[in-house]
Amino acid sequence: MVLVLDKDLSEYGVTFQNHDISLYWIFGLALIIIPMNFFNSKKEKNLAFYPNVREKEWTKGMVAKNAFSWCAYLFGYELMFRGILLFATVPLIGEWPAVILNASFYALVHVPKNLQETIGAVPLGIILCLVTLTTGTIWVAFFVHITLALSNFFFSLRHHPEMKVI
Repeated sequence: MVLVLDKDLSEYGVTFQNHDISLYWIFGLALIIIPMNFFNSKKEKNLAFYPNVREKEWTKGMVAKNAFSWCAYLFGYELMFRGILLFATVPLIGEWPAVILNASFYALVHVPKNLQETIGAVPLGIILCLVTLTTGTIWVAFFVHITLALSNFFFSLRHHPEMKVI
């Protein structure tokens, strides 16, 4: 999109702006996500799927590599969903249709995981789109998504009866 449409990355939300409101959103959503993941990570249904890597013994290096991989993956993910898809469709179809389209695609990519995550992706997708449009940047969505993924990873690893960090 950047090359074809000759647009700057900042037009797709890769910009640093609105720091105060962004930090409020990041910390506010983290206050909900982290305790939620702590309690959900103990459930058998969660532990059947998480952590995604099914190693029984984790070294600290493996934990760090997995966390870094999540961060790199989620940057591309948020750049695609909240960056390119959202910011490119708003001028074409309007804010709310773009948000609904984005949240729909976001939910669809969660279908292979499980029904609970697919359903949960709809409200989270809508919230992340609205926050992205409000702040003009993808960074809130990126850091919230990292908070979600890494807290689930760390808590699931801690609570999984067959896994341990050595």
